[in-house]
Amino acid sequence: MSARRSWADMRPGSPVCQVAAFLFWLPHRVWGQGFGGYTPPAPNCPAFSCPSGQLPVGKEDIEIVSYGCKEAGLNVLSMKDFDPSNPYAGMNQMGKNLNKCCLERDICKQTCGMSSKECHDSYQKCQQKVCKGDQNCQLQAMVADFSGDPYDTDKAEKFDDKKYDPMESKCRSYSAAQSAVCQCIPREEAQAANARKLQAFYKKFNPEKLSDSGEIKDVDEVWKKWKGKEASMFMALATKYKDKAVRIKEKPKPPPYEPPSTSKARQLPQYLQIVPPVDTC
Repeated sequence: MSARRSWADMRPGSPVCQVAAFLFWLPHRVWGQGFGGYTPPAPNCPAFSCPSGQLPVGKEDIEIVSYGCKEAGLNVLSMKDFDPSNPYAGMNQMGKNLNKCCLERDICKQTCGMSSKECHDSYQKCQQKVCKGDQNCQLQAMVADFSGDPYDTDKAEKFDDKKYDPMESKCRSYSAAQSAVCQCIPREEAQAANARKLQAFYKKFNPEKLSDSGEIKDVDEVWKKWKGKEASMFMALATKYKDKAVRIKEKPKPPPYEPPSTSKARQLPQYLQIVPPVDTC
């Protein structure tokens, strides 16, 4: 099977395609840099926007979902956690630690008003703290970052004639998540809408923060600290209560293989045609 036809069998941006491309690209970008961990630049995704006179506010009834990353797609062993008496323990522990990073990344993307850069930087900071320079751990973290997003809507799409847009691919899940969790509210009603969302959150996850009448306790202190930083407040709350506030979903299996047409194979972008064949794809 030729390199061109092998890559034509994969949709640009699909998890299988990304993993395969990443494994060929990794030695040049990671090992070639002194075998140090490569930190990809943050995507510059457009923020959720509203018409003039309105502001984006998080919806009250949104449920945060995540696949987590206990299994990032590669079973790699972290030597920093290696135990000769239990050689698989380190692998399991690494997955558990990285799972925290994936949960918090998804919380960020699904919090109205958080920027794509903030979510990216938060994930990178978390994985660096977990991995502590371990190359295998960093590899798993990188794979987990592009292969386990519940708002990546391209998984079932077909390979079509349009040109592949790398930025659109990077921003797809972030933009979809923000569209799902944000709503536009008249500017003068935004503060009240945020207060209702906070009340709803506490009622569901920590009722002790509410008075007997259902009002937020010490509400003046809350807004003194968080007014103008509501997105950061809701992210901090969801992160603190993530064991309750985040629903873990089972990652769906990829769709059945469908061979592409010859015409679409010929239209494969040049940067994919020069890669060696990947027959497993």
